[in-house]
Amino acid sequence: MEHRIFCKVRRQPFIDEQCYQATLKWFDEDSGLVAQKLAEPSDDPRDNVAILKAFALQCWDTLRLRYTAGESLPELASYLTTVVEAYERVVAKLEEVPADLYYPPFVFDDMIDNYVDYVSMLAAATLLHREDLIPRIYALIEDTDYDESDAVIESLLAFFLPDRPKVESWYWKAYTPLLTAINDTTPQDQAKGMEKYVKGWYKSMKGVAHFWGKHEQIEPDFTPYFGYWAMCAAAFTYLYDLDDSTYRNEMVYPKDMVDYARSMPRSPVKLEGGLEILRALGGQACPMSGYWLSPAKPDSARHFKTGEVMPVFDSGYGLTIWQLEKPDAPLA
Repeated sequence: MEHRIFCKVRRQPFIDEQCYQATLKWFDEDSGLVAQKLAEPSDDPRDNVAILKAFALQCWDTLRLRYTAGESLPELASYLTTVVEAYERVVAKLEEVPADLYYPPFVFDDMIDNYVDYVSMLAAATLLHREDLIPRIYALIEDTDYDESDAVIESLLAFFLPDRPKVESWYWKAYTPLLTAINDTTPQDQAKGMEKYVKGWYKSMKGVAHFWGKHEQIEPDFTPYFGYWAMCAAAFTYLYDLDDSTYRNEMVYPKDMVDYARSMPRSPVKLEGGLEILRALGGQACPMSGYWLSPAKPDSARHFKTGEVMPVFDSGYGLTIWQLEKPDAPLA
């Protein structure tokens, strides 16, 4: 790719093509070393977990770097499977660790980077229409100390998985403005709150995130900077159908991911046993024709056509969430 073309398609200005290609090559070569190490596994399963965890993080860093460099969203949507599979290998290997030495694959309250990576992975699956991966991403923390423990994560999962709890606590102060935004009472106030969150996101990471300031350490042959992206803001903007016109041009806001998500309807999440989950907020357009119901009102089941605005109920449930009960049969 010519330098001028790379500079045009990249999504943030700090990276150049030379260090981008060199870093991808370094990652590729390192993947081969991982395979060699695993071919002769250590007697201590924790050593093998550490190898797999470093590789999984490298896969996630690769996705972020490729996004920052301007690669296509359908390609990244496909690559997200590789990221999730890498973390699933970590979880599987952790089963071999003795119970008294076990530790979760993601530790949210020790370093904010781990937390940002996890919620951003959920957000990426949402925005890239990889709803099929969301149950698998959730499974990475299921039944650990961090399951059902964070309001941001549960606010995302509630759109896709059944019976999620309402959680009133969260791990990191930097996410307080995000929760304030999504809990505002009107779409206009939500959008104003989201604007404040997006504009303050990078600054809020100073002193707590290891990734802060990494663009200043870029070398010609390697970049420790993979992109600064407020992916949660984008995911909630999409899920709540907010007007992002006042913040969509902020550097850390992945606006083309939001546009991509909005360009096609949401897909149901398929769970074990054949159950499919599709939810939508009151006040939004119906994403799929069929019969829907809302726990916010008894006997609320009714038929909606695609594009029809779904009503909002005044109740103690807070937001009005509709769940698809029976989709219309496809036309022959």
